[in-house]
Amino acid sequence: MVKTTEERIERPLIILALDNSSSILSSKASNFDPKSYVSQIKNLEKDLSADYDLRTFYFDSELKEGLKTTFDGNQTDISKLFKQVNDQFSNRNIGAIILASDGIYNRGGSPQYESQKIPGPIYTIALGDTIAKRDLLISNINYNEIAYLGNDFEVEINLEAFQAKGSTSLLTVSSPSGIVYSKSISISSDEFRQSLKAILPASRLGLQSFKVQFSKLNNEWSLENNSQSIFVEVINGKKQVLILANAPHPDITALKQSIENNKNYTAKVLLASDFKVSDSRDSDLIILHQVPSKSNRALDILRQTSNKSRLFILGAQSDIPAFASVQSILGISSPGMMQEALANIKTDFYAFTLSEANKLKIRNFSPLLTPFGTYTLKGPAIALMSQQIGKAVTDQPLLVFAEENGLRTGILTGEGLWRWRLEDFQENSNHDASNELVQKTIQYLVSSDDKRKFRVYTSKNTFDENEALILNAELYNDAFDLVNTSDVNISLKNNSGKTFSYLFSKTSNAYQLKAGILPSGTYTYQAKTKLGKNLYQAEGQFIVNAQQLELKQSRANHQLMYLIASQSGGKMLFPNQISAIPDLIKANETVKTIAYEDRTYEELVDIKSIFFLLLLLLSGEWLMRKRNGEI
Repeated sequence: MVKTTEERIERPLIILALDNSSSILSSKASNFDPKSYVSQIKNLEKDLSADYDLRTFYFDSELKEGLKTTFDGNQTDISKLFKQVNDQFSNRNIGAIILASDGIYNRGGSPQYESQKIPGPIYTIALGDTIAKRDLLISNINYNEIAYLGNDFEVEINLEAFQAKGSTSLLTVSSPSGIVYSKSISISSDEFRQSLKAILPASRLGLQSFKVQFSKLNNEWSLENNSQSIFVEVINGKKQVLILANAPHPDITALKQSIENNKNYTAKVLLASDFKVSDSRDSDLIILHQVPSKSNRALDILRQTSNKSRLFILGAQSDIPAFASVQSILGISSPGMMQEALANIKTDFYAFTLSEANKLKIRNFSPLLTPFGTYTLKGPAIALMSQQIGKAVTDQPLLVFAEENGLRTGILTGEGLWRWRLEDFQENSNHDASNELVQKTIQYLVSSDDKRKFRVYTSKNTFDENEALILNAELYNDAFDLVNTSDVNISLKNNSGKTFSYLFSKTSNAYQLKAGILPSGTYTYQAKTKLGKNLYQAEGQFIVNAQQLELKQSRANHQLMYLIASQSGGKMLFPNQISAIPDLIKANETVKTIAYEDRTYEELVDIKSIFFLLLLLLSGEWLMRKRNGEI
């Protein structure tokens, strides 16, 4: 055996991360010079690069490679730095992290908790001023995004004021028609906090805007955080959903929670055995969970609810022959066995849209329990999801919709929605995917058919300032088939009169526009297209909310920076001490170069170089003997 030894040297990895959020300048100390700070950071980068493997990052709401010091980020997520370092460099020789920040964060988890997962010391550069400035601000507004026409609704306004004892300010809430609420506020301390409740009217249908504003104080630090706009959709009334279940089932609770997460819907649950005709009188939709069943064919219930939109959910207790006989959408020939089926989202479904992120989540959810057998569509129907058995994608519907006698009907051919809801929360810490699927399904089933041949719509009414805007458009011919042969132009106009013009991109048979990030404000849009000799036009509006999170705190959080440094074995420094960081790292015994020795063993016969050397020598000897006549 031959032993081969190879030595590999890994220098310590140093992470240099800079906070690029706007609070760095807005909360800066009086002696802070941005140009001097940037110069010191560049010198630090140069010094560390000579002795270490240096990686640089900057962050605000996102973490990116490089060093950027424009200080224009509108959100701060410090925990993302530690998460990415832990994920990306978990098998590397992490020497130290150098973090320059004011400690103000308004997004993500606790930086102190995430920093505990980092194996090396953390040196923090404490920026900003810990002395609060004279300021009055709106820290938060709590309100329901939906109100009902003719009703008053409550808005809770949380106010904070610093270094303003003895001052007064006037709170006003105004709509486009004028001031609807006002109240005088007296500030009684230098760290003042108060929660105010205002009752506002819902006087007309549609998306309504209200501006909450406090009058300015003398010598106030910032006026931008004195006002905030909220947007409330005023509707006629709630839609009522009746869930009729064959027996108690975890799906029922999951459905009810997803439905009532939308303030526009209420859900009532009954067992089929307790149903009375009066129970469905005011319902806009009936959900039949495993009804009809093997123990209760519920023919009276099915007959009495035939004038309502319905959603059938099949499962192990469903009476499949009875189900096939009470609707004219789907036939199932089943021997009575069940099988597991994953959800495959269909690309040719346009009745409503799910977000791309939630589509991906649904595809990865665990399988539903569906009847095994042959599925046959009896008439025109559209499927949102088909069944995927193992790795095989089938045409058998998992969630299908159709219209019967002017009423919309949906069929979910599997049970197990409760697992989807739990997985959604386990993986994403929310129920966004399961809620969107259920709510969009309910909304489609209870809404009346839209006969417009040209439709333009956004995924929601309000967007954040740093959120990309996506609009969708649909064009129908006289046979109400989706077409996209024509170009669609759209003009967006904000409340200051500025106009943005775009051309929609064509998808398989519809249209989509990715308008990107727009400035904050109220926007109206007008889209136009032409099909044959007919001109079509669509109008609407949406809101882009201004992000003011960086203005809600004027005092740097140096205590957080100290705790992060001390618990990791590092040290907190100030901007005038940046030049001392290389010496501190060199003096830290935990920051060391690591030498790896890789040993391999192989048999002599497997070493090809020796084989060819021997072959060359033998061949040379043979040629020499041949030449000398010895052979």
